[in-house]
Amino acid sequence: MYDIVTIGEGMLRLSPPLHERLRRARTLDLHICGAQGNVACNLARLGLRSAFVSKVPDNALGLLMRDYYMSCGVDAAHIRLVPDSRVGINFIEFGATPRASASVYDRRDSAASTIAPGDFNWDEILAGCRVAYTDGIFPALSESCRATAAEFVAAAKRCGCLVGFDVNYREHLWPAESAAAVLSPLIAQADILIATRGDARTVFGCDGAVEQVARQLHERFGCRTICVVQGEVLSVLWGAIEAVVWQGGQVYRSRRHEVDAIDRFGAGDALGSGLMYSLLTGKDAQYAVDFAAALCALDFTAPGDVAHVTVAEVEAVMRASGFHVRR
Repeated sequence: MYDIVTIGEGMLRLSPPLHERLRRARTLDLHICGAQGNVACNLARLGLRSAFVSKVPDNALGLLMRDYYMSCGVDAAHIRLVPDSRVGINFIEFGATPRASASVYDRRDSAASTIAPGDFNWDEILAGCRVAYTDGIFPALSESCRATAAEFVAAAKRCGCLVGFDVNYREHLWPAESAAAVLSPLIAQADILIATRGDARTVFGCDGAVEQVARQLHERFGCRTICVVQGEVLSVLWGAIEAVVWQGGQVYRSRRHEVDAIDRFGAGDALGSGLMYSLLTGKDAQYAVDFAAALCALDFTAPGDVAHVTVAEVEAVMRASGFHVRR
C-alpha cells in the first residue's frame, strides 16, 4: 500500500554547464525531470511510500530513468518498458541577468504519451493508497493521456483515495482554453489543488491577491484544500516565493522566502510535495503552508528537479532567522 501514487511522464533534462549557451554546448549535464515523478521522488525522500506510474523506452535511457526513481526510494514496479519508443527531452539553457533561462522541448511521441486507458490495473495499484496525484501536464500530452487521466481520477475516487492535482499549465502543450475545458472536470473531483497565481489567472481567469485567488478556486471547484503560490523573479538568479493555503473557510499564509535561484526547475513540484507531505502526516494547515513554502525555497538552491533534503532541514528553514553556518 502506498501513501501516494503519481502518474505522468519522466524526461531527460540536458543543460550546458556553467551558464553556457545551448548553441555553443560541447558537453551537457544530465538530470531526470518531469513533474509527476518529481513529486513521487520528493515524498519518498521525505520518508513516505510512493509509486510512479509511467512508460519509458525499453533501452538504456529508460533503464537510467527507472534506476533514478528507484534510487530516490520510489516504487518503480509500475514503470513499464516500451520497445521501439523514445524518451522526452528538455534542453535547458541557464541564464544570468539580463539573459533569461530558456527551454527547448523534444517530447513529441514519447513512450509516456502513449499511456492509454486499460494499460494499468488501478484497483490493484490504488488499493489502500492514500493520495492519487497527477497534474495539468499529463492530460496535455495526448488524447490517450487525457482519457487515462480521467480514468485514473475516477479509479482513485472509487478506491477511496484523496485526489491531488496541480494545474501546472504549459503553453507549449496546449492553449489555455483547451486546458480549462479538460482540467475543470478533473479538478472538480480533486481534494487537494495546487496552482501558481499565474496559472490560475491564465487558465481559469482567477485574479487578485493570492488569498482571493484561493477563494475563487474553491468557489469554482470545491476542493477541500487549495494551495496557491506566488513567485517573484527579482533577477534570473534571485527570487522570492510565498504561498497561501485555503482550508475550512480559512486562509493560512507562509512567510516570504527570498532565494538564490541556482536551479528553479522543479520548485513548484517541491511546493506541492511539501503540502501533501504535511497533510499525509497529520499536520495542520499553518504547518502545511509553512513546510510547503520552505521545501520550495530549498529546491531552488541545488541543481536538479528533486529536493534531496530531510524533514529536519525543511523545518530548520521554517524557523530560520539567519544564515549562520551550522556546525
